[in-house]
Amino acid sequence: MELFKKVHQRLHDGSVREVIRETRWIYHHTRAYRKAILLFTLLGLLTTGLTLTTALLSKRLINYIIAREGWYVLENGIYVVLLSVTGIVLNACVSRYTAKINLRISNELRAEVFGTFMNTDWQSLQQYHSGDLLSRINTDVTNVASSVLGWVPTLIIKLVQFLASLAVIVYYDPTMALIALLTAPLSVVAAGPLMRKMRSYNKEIRDVNSRMMSLHEEAFQNAQSIKAFNLVGAFRSRLEQVQDIYYRTSMDFNRFSVLNSSVLSTVGMLVSYLCLGWGAFRLWDGRIDFGTMVLFIQLAGYLSSALTSLIKLVPSAIECTVSAQRIMAIFDLPREKLDHLEEAEALRQGPISLHLENLSFAYRTRACVLEELDLTVAPNETIAVVGPSGSGKTTLFRILLGLLAPTGGTAELVGSGLRVPLSPSTRSLFAYVPQDNVIFSGTIAETLRLVRPVATDEEIYAALRTACAEDFVRALPKGIYSTVSERGSSLSVGQNQRLAIARAILTDAPILLLDEATSALDLETEEKVLENIAALTNKTCLISTHRPSVLRLCSRVFRIRKRRLEPLSAADLSKLQRL
Repeated sequence: MELFKKVHQRLHDGSVREVIRETRWIYHHTRAYRKAILLFTLLGLLTTGLTLTTALLSKRLINYIIAREGWYVLENGIYVVLLSVTGIVLNACVSRYTAKINLRISNELRAEVFGTFMNTDWQSLQQYHSGDLLSRINTDVTNVASSVLGWVPTLIIKLVQFLASLAVIVYYDPTMALIALLTAPLSVVAAGPLMRKMRSYNKEIRDVNSRMMSLHEEAFQNAQSIKAFNLVGAFRSRLEQVQDIYYRTSMDFNRFSVLNSSVLSTVGMLVSYLCLGWGAFRLWDGRIDFGTMVLFIQLAGYLSSALTSLIKLVPSAIECTVSAQRIMAIFDLPREKLDHLEEAEALRQGPISLHLENLSFAYRTRACVLEELDLTVAPNETIAVVGPSGSGKTTLFRILLGLLAPTGGTAELVGSGLRVPLSPSTRSLFAYVPQDNVIFSGTIAETLRLVRPVATDEEIYAALRTACAEDFVRALPKGIYSTVSERGSSLSVGQNQRLAIARAILTDAPILLLDEATSALDLETEEKVLENIAALTNKTCLISTHRPSVLRLCSRVFRIRKRRLEPLSAADLSKLQRL
């Protein structure tokens, strides 16, 4: 009665439905490999058939040896050897095929997960550390991919092996079958404690592993700052704390695993000895021959092995569904909406103006950052937005780029008789230079061509010339084909900043966003870069800056103060430029 109560509770607490949902998700996302899964299952069943046939032939071979029937010994010996060699070849083919399919499934699923990550709403994705995302796209995807061939197909193969072995034993000796079946209830009872703890332990281990990967990723990305601030010891201490949690969680789980594995092994050994004893008794009594006894022992081993494999599928399935749940958490986040791609592309046909009306924005976990902003930027106009750090300048640029959606008011691009709301669809109309100068690893040509793959070398050098970067790039050993380290660490901050500006210019988007984009340049170089940008045709430019020297090149200047946008008067602008 207690067992039924537990089963009823499991069915109603949602855990079973959760596992079913995760399992359906796994096979929905790997449905393209159904034929491969079927072929793998058939190969596994064929291997099982060969194994049982070899066991039956071995029985006959042993009896022929005892009877000293030389010809039949030779004939059956040849059959056994051929079947054994065939089994070895078939197992090798299955292993090779398994690796091939696992890699394909893993690569395709990882590409799909990567695409989902990159197309997820930016603000929603910020709740996850980048190290946690790396853990999900690597470890969790690998777990899910390996389970596709290691779960349902294995369940079918091992179940057939179990039933076929049992059927052969029943045919020869029903009592022996009952003895061999003792493995089943004892193994299930022994595995019970492990099964109840398995899912919770897997979740804990995966979460702690994500924390560890997050710490590693953050430390590697900021190695220079950690060394400069003398924080190596502090980060080592943080790592040891996370490792201690991981160690304790893993050892707790290992204790359950070792205990249950030992119990299962003991049960299997006892049943094998019982089968051996019963077979010896039947042989002594003259009821069976020696070949049949050997067959019984082999089949009892197959039964025990198959049942153990079936039971071990449960922790594998739990680990897989936990990984699927972690991936599904990202899939369930809202995606970026690309509802206006055609209208956005049509805007390129003519001049574009930017209109913000009564715009407000608040982050989900913070108070209002921008409130009732009104702004109109005419085509080919250059304006500046100033304000203290944290006033909302970068947030405004994120709204323009469609990374954030206004929580109030409207933000539109107007042109060619169209009014298109700002969104991810309109992002291609903006060229962005972030204040942290993101430079990707690879050659300079590769990092610039990311935004325009068809750009010629001459076009790249023209963009570098506009950004006042041509001279230092040409001085490099291989020019634009010189390699840049991760995050541009092999170059100075000012050089990285000019490369980022050149990349934005090469994009050839009609609207240029410069977020503190000249802060690392000396005044002379900054003035030259901005004059070059102002000389570009059909280019609207919005500049976020702290440097008054930039403002004289702008037609209008706005200040964000107390969450609102206000135009600066000539007197205010003159005062700023004197600072």
